[in-house]
Amino acid sequence: MHKKSFSRLALSLFAVAGVQAAHAADPVQWTVGSGGNGHYYLYVDTNLTWQNALAAAGTMTWAGLQGHLATITSAAEDNFAGATAAGGRLAWIAASDDGHEGSWTWRAGPENGQALTYFNWSPGEPNNCCNGENYVHLNWGAGGSWNDHGGPGDNVAFANGYLVEFSAPVPEPTSVLLSALGLGALVVRRRLQGR
Repeated sequence: MHKKSFSRLALSLFAVAGVQAAHAADPVQWTVGSGGNGHYYLYVDTNLTWQNALAAAGTMTWAGLQGHLATITSAAEDNFAGATAAGGRLAWIAASDDGHEGSWTWRAGPENGQALTYFNWSPGEPNNCCNGENYVHLNWGAGGSWNDHGGPGDNVAFANGYLVEFSAPVPEPTSVLLSALGLGALVVRRRLQGR
């Protein structure tokens, strides 16, 4: 390979790596020292339906933490997640009333299945507009307020992206397996002692 060609190749690879690095973002932490929960948040700038965003967020890990579509449980967290992590852009979060109209629950994370105790609806929302809206995105209006959007089974990818929250450690497969084996051995031992 000629010296000139090698230099061009190296420059091209460097340029591509620089572009990729510029688009790769690390999650931002809501630190305990600032009144936060210590969790990390990542805005993913990809148009997906709420259902696909829920599934995608659940497959993500970062620094040994499991990801899930964000659950917002306080005004302070809402402000941090919407303004800092999502940068004021529309983002799906894990709230839904799909299957039980008007009964909003979290569908991911440690709050999965729990009713919302905090919400920040825009004026007139949730309104279940246009043949039904069952999923929540934040940063809809002033102050980062929320809107219900997307009906059952529709393919609306209206939100500009989605917000992933990283909170619980990812269980190690070997630890889970060893725990299950240990529990099984304990059960067998107790049954044998009871004979």
